[in-house]
Amino acid sequence: MESAQKIATADAATGEELNDKFAAGGGIVMSFGGRSDYFNGLEPRVGSPKPRLLEAMAQEHCGSADSNAEWTTGNYGIATTAFKEFCLVSWEVIDELRGPDKERFPQDWRDAAEKMVRFKDNNRPDSWPIETKNTEHPRSKERTTNFLKAAVEKNQLLKNMNEKVLLIEEVLALRLYTGPLFEKYNAVNRGGSLVGENNAFMEQGFFKLCGGKEQPNRYTTTIHVLSSGMIKTSKLSVVMNVYRGISGGRLSASFWHKDKTGVRGGVEF
Repeated sequence: MESAQKIATADAATGEELNDKFAAGGGIVMSFGGRSDYFNGLEPRVGSPKPRLLEAMAQEHCGSADSNAEWTTGNYGIATTAFKEFCLVSWEVIDELRGPDKERFPQDWRDAAEKMVRFKDNNRPDSWPIETKNTEHPRSKERTTNFLKAAVEKNQLLKNMNEKVLLIEEVLALRLYTGPLFEKYNAVNRGGSLVGENNAFMEQGFFKLCGGKEQPNRYTTTIHVLSSGMIKTSKLSVVMNVYRGISGGRLSASFWHKDKTGVRGGVEF
């Protein structure tokens, strides 16, 4: 805290100078992607998605090397598994799409719910894993109820804009990302790339969370579906400043020096 206060009150004329002052305090240089990573997209980094989206997503969470390996999340201290998280969310989706208000949802979403019921080993969990940190605002059961209703509303807005609407697979992936599984997906993107040289620390985290070196699980189809859902919903966003919190790190030189096309910054994976 004392070090942060000194940095905050230091006489720095520019952001770069402030960044350099922070570096003097021991901050690590953060790793970002470049223009080629942005334009090349996901496929070179995580592989190609499978065409049967729901089945592939179920396989990645319920039938992979890390599916039943328990880990504890850093933010809320939840001890869980990929298998358990997928079953929790998929059964919330199933129950909602079979419920008394099912007619408000598209027929293809309801058909997908019946397909999920028949997935092998997709058993309804008895309980939700509990938070052991930040317990004052735990995630709530039946959260998907409002999530699905909100997705229908977003789809109507997208239709009004003549844009493509969200598929149920994309809604499922977005919902999964709001829970503990975001740690696995982020570990893939930041340390599990199939191309280039991964940051050693991030790569170690990827192998630890996602099946190890022998059978790494990149959640390939899930991440493609998740990205697609984010791109669709981003079209409903308005222009504004967005701030990204950073703890214990400093920005790389690409944020301070323009490339040959005049661009500064980087791609966060």
